[in-house]
Amino acid sequence: MSKYDDLFAETAPANSVFANKRALDPLADPAEIAARDSQERALATLINGVHDGYLPPTVSIYGPPGTGKTLTTRRICREFAARHDDVAVEYVNLKECRTLFSAANEILFALTGAKKGAYEGLDGVFTGIWTALEAYPEWTVLVLDEIDHVQHDTNYDPSDFFYRLLRGEGRLSRGIELSVWLISNELLEVDLRLDSRVESAMSDEQVFFPPYDSDALAAVLAPRLERAFRDGVLPADVRDYGVREAARRWGDARKALTLFRQAGETATDRGLETVTDACIDANLETTEREATIDKLLDLPENHFLVLTGVTGWSRGTEIKQPVTTAEIHEVVQDDALPADLRLGERAIRDVITDLETMGLVETWIDARGAEGRVKQIETTFDPRWVRDVIEPYVTESTYLATLETD
Repeated sequence: MSKYDDLFAETAPANSVFANKRALDPLADPAEIAARDSQERALATLINGVHDGYLPPTVSIYGPPGTGKTLTTRRICREFAARHDDVAVEYVNLKECRTLFSAANEILFALTGAKKGAYEGLDGVFTGIWTALEAYPEWTVLVLDEIDHVQHDTNYDPSDFFYRLLRGEGRLSRGIELSVWLISNELLEVDLRLDSRVESAMSDEQVFFPPYDSDALAAVLAPRLERAFRDGVLPADVRDYGVREAARRWGDARKALTLFRQAGETATDRGLETVTDACIDANLETTEREATIDKLLDLPENHFLVLTGVTGWSRGTEIKQPVTTAEIHEVVQDDALPADLRLGERAIRDVITDLETMGLVETWIDARGAEGRVKQIETTFDPRWVRDVIEPYVTESTYLATLETD
């Protein structure tokens, strides 16, 4: 017997409440899509346009994380393509793409299984894309996920990139029928500074995926909770409580699945025969933090930068909140930042409005007598989480590489 035998024996679950924990894997696709009937119908109507000889150049599919955007879009497109030989669907996730060249190359890889070398440039990649699509069926739907992560870079202009993709001469001269479906998060303004011709080309159809309410979330979770837990260990009142809290806090199915998995693990660790409300409560804070940090990491640079300003003042060992727009402005004017990230007060006010709509900050007006009325701003979550996530955010960001994390 080695220490590992003892270790594994000590940590092996005893009397686990789970029957099949894999059913709670947030990345696993369910057999059926629940609570997204209107979105499925909207997407099906759009793709059925091929029968009338038309697909919109772009379809914008947006909504908060965990609301079924990717799952529903891929399922509808692939089921349709499986029934129509003249339609092909390709899905590309752009989350890891740090340049426009890499984004184009990722599209080419989905089409051909190969990428172009940097020496061939964006021209070479697009030539490869059009050549590949010539061999495709009459209609192609290109689903681009995580479009929010496409960034400005020093070599290529995003307006040129999207114009080539949507209306480029290489595409038009070959008569390629391409519909680009763009999946993005709700209320996030992708900082691409696109020109008017591209904004016009990208303003076709839109399908919105709202956060799940309690009833919708219950419908999504029901079959998976039934498979995940042994009979009788998840009482209906505890299940309903967890669903209500998940819907109220996030409206995110992935976070709800994680919450129930963690609650089940807590019940097993405590030697309980059933999952209790206390098991749910014990994991709400952890899941809340994870959900917020995921949201912070997905923010555009300007939005994240303003949040560092909201949490950038200290009162002793504590973060000072609330703060004013002027105080945020002072933080984001730091000389360590690139000049194009030193936001003015008007830009800060616009971003604060976005952040408030996203539920990340709250504001109110404070009357200060002779000093007039001053807007107060504070985060709706623990402000320390912003500081905790600065380093990973900077690591992934091409704009904030110079941000100090002291």
